[in-house]
Amino acid sequence: MQRMIKGLLAATPFMVVGGLLYAALFIKPAVEASQLKPPAIQRGEFMYGIAAPSRQQLLGVGSVGKVWRSQDLGASWTVGQSPAQQSLQDVAAWDRERAVAVGDGGMVLASHDGGETWSKAEAALRSPAKLVRVRTAAPAVAWAVGEMGVALATADYGATWSRKTPDEDKAWNDVGFAGPRTVLVGEFGRISVSADDGATWTAVSSPVKTSLMAVAFRDDLHGVAVGLDGAVVSTADGGLRWKREQQVSAAHLFDVSWDGAQWLAVGEAGVLLRGHADGSAWRAARIVDGNRQWHTRILPVGQVAIASGEAVNQVDRR
Repeated sequence: MQRMIKGLLAATPFMVVGGLLYAALFIKPAVEASQLKPPAIQRGEFMYGIAAPSRQQLLGVGSVGKVWRSQDLGASWTVGQSPAQQSLQDVAAWDRERAVAVGDGGMVLASHDGGETWSKAEAALRSPAKLVRVRTAAPAVAWAVGEMGVALATADYGATWSRKTPDEDKAWNDVGFAGPRTVLVGEFGRISVSADDGATWTAVSSPVKTSLMAVAFRDDLHGVAVGLDGAVVSTADGGLRWKREQQVSAAHLFDVSWDGAQWLAVGEAGVLLRGHADGSAWRAARIVDGNRQWHTRILPVGQVAIASGEAVNQVDRR
């Protein structure tokens, strides 16, 4: 008996090691599927456009046709069903249910269920020009702009679109609304204004030659446009005359918004600009200290602002 006990004790280390090897090789832990679910916004994906149908609801669009939805102001995201394979550049919403998105190859999508599902819409394009911006203007009305001089409008919540500008080898980068006027800004500092819903256009003098990337109005008269090389221009007469503001950053600027108290602009290298109500006295900062990620949109929502692009960040508006 003593000899048997000594033999078992001597073999015990080998039995333990063998058991551990067997468990490592052949026994796999049970993992619930939810633990393996990839994040909604994966590494290498960019959210180029963002919209806020309500104070808590966000819609985002971006890389390879992805659409994202958040019900908690960006704290968490889910992926919507999109038929697009090309990157989507922008999204806008009329209300909690109806939205429109645009992107590469002339892609236009419409949603009627809060961004959960999307369907392709018919766009009046002779060639598949990239559409870079879309903005809602009134109930059922929206405008989209892009390459090859394209400006489109819809009056039926994005189901059908009509062409408002002729083909040309220059891009319009954004569209804004100043009372009865529609204002386009684009390459080489170009600005064009229509007072008859796009039936006729007037080219107005621009104080810059660098491309203007975004425009916004806080009322029927006062607006700001921003562009490459830190360009900021302002108007006080609904877009008919513009002046260049003092430059405070050399970074390319991609978007500008009015948050109810100040202007906010974002662009490359994590830059964040703030300006006074009249479009003057700009000061430069960063969205996140030490972070140089680029942002293509800045969207005030309630008491905060959301910046999207290479990263999605909540912005301190103070």
